[in-house]
Amino acid sequence: MNVDVIILGCIAVLSALYALFNLFGIVGFSCGIALIAIYTILLKLNSRKPQEKTTFQNIKIKLPVILILGGIVWVVAGKFNFPVWWQIEFVSFAMVGFAFFTLLDWKTLTVEKKTSTWIMRLLGTYALASGIFITVTAQLPQFDPEFELSKLNKPPVKLSGLAGPEVIAAGREVFENNKCFNCHKVFYEGNSDRGPNLGTKQIGLYSEDYIKEQILEPRKMQAPGYDDPKSYKAMPTYYGDDIGDDEMVALVAYLKTLRDPTHMPVEGKFPNQWTWWDDPKIVAEGKQVFEGLEPATEGLNCAVCHGKDGIPMMTGALDFRNENNVDSIKIEGPDRLEGVVLKDWPDHLWYKRVTRGVVGTPMAPWGMIFQHLYLWKAEAYARTFHDPLEKRTAKRPVPPVPTKEEIEKWKTDELFLDPLL
Repeated sequence: MNVDVIILGCIAVLSALYALFNLFGIVGFSCGIALIAIYTILLKLNSRKPQEKTTFQNIKIKLPVILILGGIVWVVAGKFNFPVWWQIEFVSFAMVGFAFFTLLDWKTLTVEKKTSTWIMRLLGTYALASGIFITVTAQLPQFDPEFELSKLNKPPVKLSGLAGPEVIAAGREVFENNKCFNCHKVFYEGNSDRGPNLGTKQIGLYSEDYIKEQILEPRKMQAPGYDDPKSYKAMPTYYGDDIGDDEMVALVAYLKTLRDPTHMPVEGKFPNQWTWWDDPKIVAEGKQVFEGLEPATEGLNCAVCHGKDGIPMMTGALDFRNENNVDSIKIEGPDRLEGVVLKDWPDHLWYKRVTRGVVGTPMAPWGMIFQHLYLWKAEAYARTFHDPLEKRTAKRPVPPVPTKEEIEKWKTDELFLDPLL
């Protein structure tokens, strides 16, 4: 029997079976009929007797095609917010396909006299490739149904008898069990950029009510840089039903710990990100704080000492207008930054001066009184006295994501205040 008739018969039978046993079988059956029609037309076309290609001819046709296909796969995977490692894996599969089809077109070692010979070789090659694939993937971590079921059947978190670190640990568990890592990174942890990195964004700076609202009503306010239609619908809206009251309290307690005392918060979707230093909205809000007009920081007025226009109103107050200004001579000991001018101050120094105050000067530890969210904003505005937004030619680089070791060092160096506002 002609091999082409066998192929057409197989397609027809498989399409019929798909239509019989699948809810959407009519689609599969229609595709099968279309495939049969296309295959039949191709059989009717006059074709030249196949000639074996040289190695160069074999590669020069396939290589450009696979490079274009790999580029398309990379871009499309990126558009769907797949992690970089997944993009690399997808492109790698395309390259494996290139190698496979190049091998199939390689010059034959012996002339195949019967149809059954090339069919057996094709099946043998397929079996070998499948065997290698199965062997390699079997070494990777496998899905464990029992483990997954144990997480689903785990009783909800109860806060009775828990306090402090135990509540935060319980909140971390709620975060993991609800698959939040599937869309959000937490500093260096996680592998998806579908949603904001809650560590570098410093979600812990925000109020508990704001964090809870973002979980329960994610459509109410989109994170900066995530206002496209796909991102708008990405965050599920069912957590109000899935997460109990105690679990929500624990989850918010955990999220409140996600802060970075060494860098300005980062906004935007990777790789198009920016820091608060260059965010016009944040700078405008910081101006309100600096001038004592922000209701949430009533009693805080930076302009009283540093001047509404940047002209110091008190002796010894730092003049923010001069980018080459150095520390006040009144500052003594390790708090004094010797030889570093204002324009080169690192983020952590701005934060430390504002939150902890400066010994030997009237600068008070405002971080013990006011929410640090607003203090970061005031710092972003203070910088504009010597570096106006409208005159900047480039944004400040987004800092690298802190490592596990760096985060541990924040604790040992006691960079966080207690209580943490």
